[in-house]
Amino acid sequence: MEAEVSVKNSSRALKNKTTQSNNKPGAKSARSLGFQDYQFNIKQISELLGISRAAIYQLEKSNAIKGQEVISGTSTKKMFSWDDIAVIVDRIKNKPVKPRDNKVKVFANLKGGVGKSSLASQFAMRASAMGLKTLLIDLDAQAHATLALGIEVNDSCPTILNCMIGKGEDKMSIEEVIQPITPFLSLIPASLSLSTLEAKLHTENRRVEKLQLQLAKIRDQWDLIVIDTNPSASILNINALLAADELCVVCATDFLSVTGLKQLFEIIKDLQEDFQNFGPSVRVIPNLFDVREAIAQESLGVLRQSYREILTNTVVRKNVDLKESQKDAQAVWLYNRKSPAAEDIIALTDELIREDTSDDN
Repeated sequence: MEAEVSVKNSSRALKNKTTQSNNKPGAKSARSLGFQDYQFNIKQISELLGISRAAIYQLEKSNAIKGQEVISGTSTKKMFSWDDIAVIVDRIKNKPVKPRDNKVKVFANLKGGVGKSSLASQFAMRASAMGLKTLLIDLDAQAHATLALGIEVNDSCPTILNCMIGKGEDKMSIEEVIQPITPFLSLIPASLSLSTLEAKLHTENRRVEKLQLQLAKIRDQWDLIVIDTNPSASILNINALLAADELCVVCATDFLSVTGLKQLFEIIKDLQEDFQNFGPSVRVIPNLFDVREAIAQESLGVLRQSYREILTNTVVRKNVDLKESQKDAQAVWLYNRKSPAAEDIIALTDELIREDTSDDN
């Protein structure tokens, strides 16, 4: 089966053409290139990887990285691709800090509209840009996390379904359904075909452990595996929960979202009783917070009171830049670094990764 996966902007096929188009009047700004084709300046690379600019200049001087000259207004800037960043990560002594125990992070909520797919995709993009080899798995038939990376899909596109169901030639390996995005970020996309998976799983043996068994085959190949789930109490979601090292429960700061958390935690409790080895860590992430709304402040207060020990310090604010960046298949912190949404995604990623790191990385 051939994947019919295409990138929204046809210019992405040739990066040098993308660079040339930026020199023309009326061309898209750098932030609108999309995450896959974004080119970085030395300051951005220094901030992302936590290394000095001098170290980057030294690699450029030794021709380890070359970059491209890009005309911006009346000046010329040296910009670097993802391939250049891969070389830098390989050469630097201080390697990216990697999660130690919580490698598989599942973004979940039984309620839709809480911003779960947005946070999952933005978190995966940020973590990968820090030099972590990251796999994003989209388990939602709506394919919002897939679209957030600029990938268009149809029902012929291989998804997690193709390696969880079937026998012989009809079944694909999990490696075959992975689509590379950058040297650090890959995707198992979603499509409407996932909506048929529920019925097919009912007839399978160990149907709630299918995903866990598949991930066991590739777990050691990745620094981080991020899973975006669908908003339902489905068998596929149970698969995701059982595969999780850490559950990232995304909760919008409104009444229905906060009260709906009880149902998800009841399912988690039931799984703990039924599966002896099930015991992921859990974090609750307050999302879509608007300080101008009384209900948002009240809901955040309830979350802090009820889930104090597992609530993230980061509160993700509602901000239009997040929606605008998704339209361009871009990370919000590259779209507008000064945006509140950018600040919050950066802070959330740091919090979720650095709270569980090995001392020798």
